Amino acid sequence: MKKFVHGLILSILCLMSLFFMTACETEELGSLKEVTRPYAGFYQCETITLGGRDMTDKFETLTLELRQDGQFVVSYLTAEGNEGSYRGNYEIDIEEKEITFSAKQGTRQKAFSFPYEKGAVRIDYNLFGTLLHAEFKMPT
Repeated sequence: MKKFVHGLILSILCLMSLFFMTACETEELGSLKEVTRPYAGFYQCETITLGGRDMTDKFETLTLELRQDGQFVVSYLTAEGNEGSYRGNYEIDIEEKEITFSAKQGTRQKAFSFPYEKGAVRIDYNLFGTLLHAEFKMPT
């Protein structure tokens, strides 16, 4: 089980390593919501499953921080006491209700978009043929 949890953490970090993107300059932003970034803040992982198997109890904490400057930080503490974090950049399209993370992987640029609605980020990602599902919500 210990190897499985470590593998899950490594898989999440690998997925997040794909999520780099340069932030927009303030003068390029088109609305007050984009300038003030009301979505910036801490999001708690409410649920995480891998292949339909609930993995929520494998983590003491799993948080996503969306910063004002367009950067994100994913931090975790496992039930076994292992901790770490990963940083990158993000962009949110308020009208389309989605958050996009992208990264240069080798010589290619990859981008991943996920739903963002009502203070929640929902991640569904095919991880080596198995669905990884996670929901991060901003506390109300």
